Amino acid sequence: MDIHSLLKKPVAMMTGEELIALQAEAIKQIPKEEIIKTIPEFEYGLSGIMRIFSCSKSKAQRLKDGIIKGAIDQDQRTIIIDVKKALELFQAHSRNKKGRLV
Repeated sequence: MDIHSLLKKPVAMMTGEELIALQAEAIKQIPKEEIIKTIPEFEYGLSGIMRIFSCSKSKAQRLKDGIIKGAIDQDQRTIIIDVKKALELFQAHSRNKKGRLV
């Protein structure tokens, strides 16, 4: 499949294979540094955990006290989350555990 010919073809006329090939080519062209820059270095509070994991407040509280505890610095009511470390901990946990995440 030639990418240039696929770009000229209407999406409605493409097969699934052609559409996936076009999408894969588009993903390859995005620099990895650009993807990494979109992730903030730190988030703050339970609302930050809720944004990182797209979850409810109660789920964020359970994550804070459990899986991502190593990525959190807390002083009194102030919570600071190292986003990259939290994502690494969550990914490692989900690889090791097949059932519930929390």
